[in-house]
Amino acid sequence: MIQKEGLAMGAPISGLIAEFFLQHLENTHLAHLTEKHKITGYFQYVGDIPLIHDPDLTNIQDITDDFNSLHPKLKFTNEQETNNKLNYLDIIIHRTPTGWKTSI
Repeated sequence: MIQKEGLAMGAPISGLIAEFFLQHLENTHLAHLTEKHKITGYFQYVGDIPLIHDPDLTNIQDITDDFNSLHPKLKFTNEQETNNKLNYLDIIIHRTPTGWKTSI
């Protein structure tokens, strides 16, 4: 999972402006990054972006580095699954041989 950090929130409109800016970045760069790193799933909610990729084809640190090169004021970090589990918001996502299961 990739996480966005460093978005300054101040005035009530700043969240909306930040979202417009991030949507612009996604629209202009996501197709290239998805193809380059063979990302098969990209899901964004507020400041969290769970990604599905094949670790045999690309390295999560390379993906994070490319995301961090998009803009000098944005910092993306990554969190990898442990024991086929990943915490996303208040949900635990379990990767199984046949799909995905979730729990709270």
